[in-house]
Amino acid sequence: MKTRFKVALILLMIVIPACGAGTETATTSTEGAIIDATSTAQPDSVPVSFNDGLASLNSYQLVITFKSTGPDPAQSSATVIESQRSSETDASVTNISMAVLDLDGESSETSDTTTYDIGNSQCTGSDFEGWEWSDITPAEAEMQGLVARMIGMTPVIDDPSFVAAETVNDVPTNHFSFQVNGLGASSGSVVNINQGDYWLAVDGQYIVKYLLILEMSISPTELLHEEISIEMNDINQPVSIAFPQGCLDIAPPPTATP
Repeated sequence: MKTRFKVALILLMIVIPACGAGTETATTSTEGAIIDATSTAQPDSVPVSFNDGLASLNSYQLVITFKSTGPDPAQSSATVIESQRSSETDASVTNISMAVLDLDGESSETSDTTTYDIGNSQCTGSDFEGWEWSDITPAEAEMQGLVARMIGMTPVIDDPSFVAAETVNDVPTNHFSFQVNGLGASSGSVVNINQGDYWLAVDGQYIVKYLLILEMSISPTELLHEEISIEMNDINQPVSIAFPQGCLDIAPPPTATP
C-alpha cells in the first residue's frame, strides 16, 4: 500500500505542473468532426497532450481522482486533485487530498493541501496546518512555465473504438471506449474488469472526461482494483480566484514604488 501511495505522489508531480500551466493560450485548434450515425467514418481518436488541452482554455475546473483497493479488500487509497484556473487573471487554485487505509481499518497516511497561484505569488497550506507564502521573479515564472509545457502527459489509451457523439458538461464531444492491452499477461492474474472510456472535445481534441476501471484477481482471496478519472467542468466560464484571509495575513507588504 505504501508503494502505491508513492506512485500517487509521482503522478501528482506530473499533473500539478499541467494544472498550473496555461499562462499562454494556444492559438491553434484541432477540431474533430462529429460523425453522423449513418456514416462509417470514424472521428479522430487521438487527444492533444494534457498540457496543450489545458493551455487552450481560458478557464476551467479540473478534477482528477485515483482510487485503489487491494490486495486485501480492507486496504485502499484515494487521491483527489481539484483545480481551477483563469488565464485572464493568471490565477489558479489546486487542492490535493490523499488518504491510505491499512488492514487495521485506520487511516495511516493522509494529506490535504491547497495551493493558490496568482501572478508571481504563491500561498500553500491550510487553515488547520497554516500557510506559507512565496514570490518568484518574472524570469523564474517564465522558466517554470517552460518546464511545465515540456511535460505532455496523456492518459493510457489503447486501440480506441468510437461510441457516439455526446454532450458532456455542456461541451460537444466524441465518446470512445478501449481496453488496456496485455493486462495480466506478465503476472498471470485473472482480469475481471478492463474498461476505459474517454470523451474528446470536438473543438480542440482535449479530454473533457476520462474513466479507466481495472480489476485483477491475484489469488482466490486477493484482488487489485484501480480507478482513474479525469473530468473538466466550467470550461471557459467566468471564475473568481483570490487568496484566502490566512494567506493575506502573511503576505509581505507591497514594495514601494520609487
